[in-house]
Amino acid sequence: MVMIPPTRVLVVGCGSIGRRHARLLAEFPRVEVLVCDRVEENLRIALDEAPGSRGFADFDEALAAEPDAVYVCTPNHLHMPMAVAALEAGCHVMCEKPVADTVEAAQAIAEAAAAADTMLTVGYSLRSHAGLRRLVELVESGICGNIVGGRAMVGTYFTLMCATTPYRMTEPNALIIDYTHLLDYLRLLIGPIVRVSAESATLGDLEMMPRPNVFSAVCVHESGALSQFHADYVQLPQRSITEVFGDDATLMYDWQSYELRIYHRDRPGFEVETVVTGRDDIYRIEAADFLEQIHGDRVPTCTAEEGVAALRAALAAVRSAAEHCAIDL
Repeated sequence: MVMIPPTRVLVVGCGSIGRRHARLLAEFPRVEVLVCDRVEENLRIALDEAPGSRGFADFDEALAAEPDAVYVCTPNHLHMPMAVAALEAGCHVMCEKPVADTVEAAQAIAEAAAAADTMLTVGYSLRSHAGLRRLVELVESGICGNIVGGRAMVGTYFTLMCATTPYRMTEPNALIIDYTHLLDYLRLLIGPIVRVSAESATLGDLEMMPRPNVFSAVCVHESGALSQFHADYVQLPQRSITEVFGDDATLMYDWQSYELRIYHRDRPGFEVETVVTGRDDIYRIEAADFLEQIHGDRVPTCTAEEGVAALRAALAAVRSAAEHCAIDL
């Protein structure tokens, strides 16, 4: 574990993701954890799960305790006012994904981050997963040759079964907003997205049926490459696969089996690597990187601008599905 100077970190929003962050931050030596939530039960659980933490029911009072960094884990519409307030108070910020609920709010966060003498990173935690880091390494090595496209697929009725809050059942397009990280890593692997064409539907006969529960899109990247995005709240057991297609090789990673396959154009069969990162370990790595960055080079794992780009692509896909036309970004 990385040795860092004494650091006070405030986690605001103690739903499941906020409590996870607080619990894992409490493992780090020399890190003092503050937790904040206006819901008394959420705050009580967070305090129980993060030994030695201090609790606040009011965000302004928590900021007055002078944290060095703030994790913003509140509902999406609260990200902008809280992240901006934290930045203006001189705090480093880790803002959970998506960076905001609208592009305008996301841009306001990016502008505040650019003006601050601190650092902001967006919590696309899969960037801390060894599987994605290995895919990025392979792509950057040039193994694929000319990349022509890729695919990001997740099917996860399991998410609904395990949810601690029911917002997905009432908020339109919660599916696409939940899985903006697929669009983030398609950008990371294949390059900026410049056009999106999408369709959505509510299908099946299931106990839980968010609207929509199936979403598919084709993304045009700046290079001309085409990628496919698919997410659904239907498949059980959960499945998640990422692929990158090139004229020299194809990469395929299965997020459930942790199996990475490398298919070379000029040889039969495929190479197999096992690349594993446990769920808690993803967030431990994310926290360790964040703590190192704020005390070091201040180069975030995911910049505010990258967070804005992922959100812009997601909301363009929502608009495309509603209007049945391609949307230029």
